[in-house]
Parts: sequence; structure tokens; C-alpha cells
Amino acid sequence: MRKGMAPLQRQQTRVQNVFYVCLSISVAYSYNIDLEHPLVFRGPNSSFFGYSVLEHYHDNTRWVIVGAPKANSIYSSSVHSPGAVYKCRVHSNPERRCTEMDLGRGNKPRESCGKTCQGDRDDEWMGVSLARQDRPNGKILACAHRWKNVYYDSEHILPHGYCSIIPTTLQGRTKPLIPCYEDYKQKYGEEHGSCQAGIAGVFTEELVVMGAPGSYYWTGTIKVYNLTSDTFYSPNKEDMDSHRYSYLGYAVTAGHFSSPNVIDIAAGAPQHSGSGKVYIFKIDGMSLVKSFQASGKMMGSYFGSSLCAVDLNQDGLSDLLVGAPMHSQLRDEGQVSVYLSKGNGVMEEGGVLTGDSAYNAHFGESIAAIGDIDDDGYQDVAIGAPKEDDYGGAVYIYHGDAAGIIGKEISHFFPFLSPSHFCLFIADVTIGAFMADSVVLLRSRPVITVDISIFLPISINISVPQCHEGHQNLNCFNAIVCMRFRGRQLPGQIELLYNLTADVDKRKKSQPSRVYFIQGGSQISQMSQQLSLDINREECQRYTAYVKKDVKDVFTAITFEVAYSLGKHVLTGYQERDLPALTPVLRWRKGNKIAIHFPRLWLLLLSRGSELTS
Repeated sequence: MRKGMAPLQRQQTRVQNVFYVCLSISVAYSYNIDLEHPLVFRGPNSSFFGYSVLEHYHDNTRWVIVGAPKANSIYSSSVHSPGAVYKCRVHSNPERRCTEMDLGRGNKPRESCGKTCQGDRDDEWMGVSLARQDRPNGKILACAHRWKNVYYDSEHILPHGYCSIIPTTLQGRTKPLIPCYEDYKQKYGEEHGSCQAGIAGVFTEELVVMGAPGSYYWTGTIKVYNLTSDTFYSPNKEDMDSHRYSYLGYAVTAGHFSSPNVIDIAAGAPQHSGSGKVYIFKIDGMSLVKSFQASGKMMGSYFGSSLCAVDLNQDGLSDLLVGAPMHSQLRDEGQVSVYLSKGNGVMEEGGVLTGDSAYNAHFGESIAAIGDIDDDGYQDVAIGAPKEDDYGGAVYIYHGDAAGIIGKEISHFFPFLSPSHFCLFIADVTIGAFMADSVVLLRSRPVITVDISIFLPISINISVPQCHEGHQNLNCFNAIVCMRFRGRQLPGQIELLYNLTADVDKRKKSQPSRVYFIQGGSQISQMSQQLSLDINREECQRYTAYVKKDVKDVFTAITFEVAYSLGKHVLTGYQERDLPALTPVLRWRKGNKIAIHFPRLWLLLLSRGSELTS
């Protein structure tokens, strides 16, 4: 199990040692994710720093919020390893220190929480999950699924789970949530006595969604709290195909599955019937009513242990990615199923993603929407394979598309820093690597699109010379090349290197060109130039092209080509605020040469009185 937390009495962490290694990166292919300048944040040893990660932006400051569920707390020194939540400011300072956040819970290992509630914070795993409210200046949800109610000194403790809602300022009073607690309820296993709420969480504009996989003898459930009405919603029991030890709520997400204006809830039950199951619920009154369900296709695959809601095809509806990290051909290669929303609860299977099908990779153990990192108008996703390459770990990035989802990029990260969780960070990707108590922020380089226009006459009459140089009468015409680039706001200028080639079809056939340029007194068929461009500002250059006198082929059109690549990124006078600017890349071609063909020019043999078309 990825989180390995439920049921509580079976707990054992799958990490026995913490590895300390030098950081290095090897890249199979990464389009615009910058792997040369990673920002690395480190936490206390053996704290599982990076088990959960989250982006946050407040008061013009960028933060990475990090959960370290096995950490000791400086604010609760009397509590044994309660876990902690850290804030790490994103800036160019090489120290990049992270500081623990004060959640305002005091220094006592026990806390009063209700008529029959006495909270035990020892080993509560604060920071096991993090979520950010989906709105500007959103608040933060941080949970500790192993928080226990020990009011009844019975054989079985009551691991209810505890969550805190943290203000957007990252300081001040927090709001506690103990969704499974009820006065005078003391039975272990039955109802919510062992629910372990908060093992997974999501935070919409007004809904707090917490997975509770231990409820009803680990059948599991989800707890949905409405901030506005101060009420809880629960699944309609009659609507559920309930099985003990299904672990419903092990993963949760929320999205616009049925309508662009309605929030629905999705939850995974990775042990349902042995093969796993995922549900989508719509809110109906005070109940969550099932609108869709899908089952895994392999026993033990842990289908539903990770979920991601993302609008891949930009139709206003959320699509659903479901991880099955233990899906096996040989051993636990893992896979992710894609379901495309058609509205009104209809979900269409959109294919299966498998990464590189690497042995024991656990591909799909974590999935996250990472925004439109390549600036093409479609949302992208990152999928982790934390055990690939002998626990070295890999991250796969897939791009949204009108058809759903398209090709992958692969980034192999740090040895033994297996990526456990991701988050979007303003078109950057943050990866938690709790096995090494580290978090890595990888920034995305700006993707620019170059627009090129070339203006040529449609035809020229080679019977009538257009140019007179000295005693020579020549056939010539003007070729005007105009360029501009667009994309995310980019400081400074870019240099564009390009070649203007005349009669390119003849050159490709190793035949002599019928058109030439003059440079330095020599005749050439290709002009090489460099142009400095500001974003969204068009620059043009004019060239005079000549037609050779002995042209015999007047029936084949003349094609011009502009091939271009990026040169330097010039930042004269630019002052960085937090991080230095990254060099841009050209759209979809990894910065390599791109060639564009243009409308063709025709040579005409006309009488002297004929009019030229231009």
C-alpha cells in the first residue's frame, strides 16, 4: 500500500532505512521541465519530510508547504513524533531553509476535544496529506490520520483522525476537524471508531473532502464538510456495494464530472473485491449519491489508490485518472486508467497509460494535475513511478489534448529519492521524496511559439528584367521575412537564428537552385541571419532574390523555406526578484531546428506588355 496506514493494527512502514546520497539527475527526455537547476529543500532526518507537498502563494510570496508526518515538533516537544508541516519559501537563496508552522495546538500530548473525547497526539502523522482551497487566497488543509481518541481506556483505541484548516497567511488560529468523532461512541471498528480520516484530502472552494478508509471495519467512507453550511455529507449506504476491507476513501478528489458548474466527489476503494474500485458521487441534499463506478481488472492491482481530476480536453468537464500501481505483467509495473467525462455522470474509457512498463516501477502510485506547463491551452498531468530503476524513481508527464491525452515525457530523478507526491506550482512541478527527507522543485521553461510570414510576388515575368545593376539587366524580386514570438510573458529579448532558403525542392533533389541571393559579392542560395525579438513584437527583413539567366525549368514552382532555432536569451537590465529567468524552448520540438515552407513563386514567360502580379 502506498500510504500503508490502514488498518492501524497492521501498520508498518515500507521504508526501513533513510538513504543519503549526492543529488544527480539523468534525463530520458524532458520537454520544458528544467532539470539543470533544481531547487532542493531538506527536512529533518527520518521525518518523512516530503510525504506530502503543496504549493501556496500569498502576499506576493511563493511557498512550498511540506508534510513531515514522522517529525518531532518544536511547538509540541512533549509529544512523541506527532509530525509537522513546514513552509519553504521559494527564492534563489542557496540556503533555502524551511521552517515549521505553528498549528496552535500547544505542547500537551493529550487534548480535550469533546464530551467523551481525549485526543492522543503521539505518532499522529500530522502532514500525511495536504490540500489547498481552490480559490484565490485559499486556506490549507493538513491532516493526521493516526490521531486517536483515548477517552475510553479500552482494549482498542479509536483512531479517528484529525485535520486542521490553516489560514492563508500560514499563521494564526487554525480550525480543527474531527469528522469521525461522535459523543458516547466507543466501539472499535463499527461505524467510525477506526476511520482514520484525512489519509487523503481535497479542498474545493467550500467543501473539505476527507477519506476515511477504516470506517465500518475498513469498508471505508468519505467525509465531506461544507464550510458555508457547517454540515457534513456522507455516501448513501443503500447506494453502495459495500465490502469489508475495501478501504473506500484511501484516495479522494473532486471535479466537474457531471456539469461545469457542479462539484462532484470521486473516491477510490483499492481493495474492493480484491481488484479495486472507484466511485463518483454527486451531492443530493445531505447525501452523496453514486453517479459512476468502475472496477479494476486485476486482483491485487490496487486500482483506485490514487486519483486525479483534470480537464484534459478543455471541454469544461473534469476527466478522471485512476492509478493501479500494482498492476502486473511480471511484477507491479503499474498502470493508470483514463476516463473522459461526457457530462451527466457519463464517463467514457479513454485508454490506459503504462509509462515504460518497467519492472516493479509502481507507475501510478501518485498522479497530479500540473497545469498547462507547455502553454498549449490544455492541462497536463504528472505520474510517478517511485520504484522504477531500483527505487531511483521516475516521473512521467503526459499532455492534455483535444482527444484526451497524448505523448509522455520521462524524467528520471534522484537516486533513492522516489517521488511520492506532486503539486502544481505556477507551471512548475514539486516532487516530494520522503525516503530522503527532501523536496525538489523543478521549474518549467517558457514555451514560445514563433510566427513567421514571408511575402513574395505570386509570379514574375522573366522576359522582362526587373533589376538593372551596372550594365546588367537581371530578373529579381523582393522576399520579405517577418517574425514574432508569443507565449508566457518573457523578460528581455530572444535571438532567433534562421536560414532563408530559395528553391528548396531543387536543393533537396541535389539539383541547382534557380534563384540566388548576393552576399559579399558571391551568389548563394541560402541566407543565414540572426534577429533579436521582443515578445509579441514583429520584426521584418527584406531580401532581394535573383533568377538565374539560364533557367530552363519554368513549369515547376519555386518554394522558399525558413528554418529557425533559438539563440541566446538576452536579459540586459533585467532584475530578478525570487528566481533567475529560465531560457525558453520552442514549442514541441525541444529547441531544435524547425522548418516552415511558404507559398510558391511561379516563373512566367510573358510578352513585354504583360502585367506582373504581386
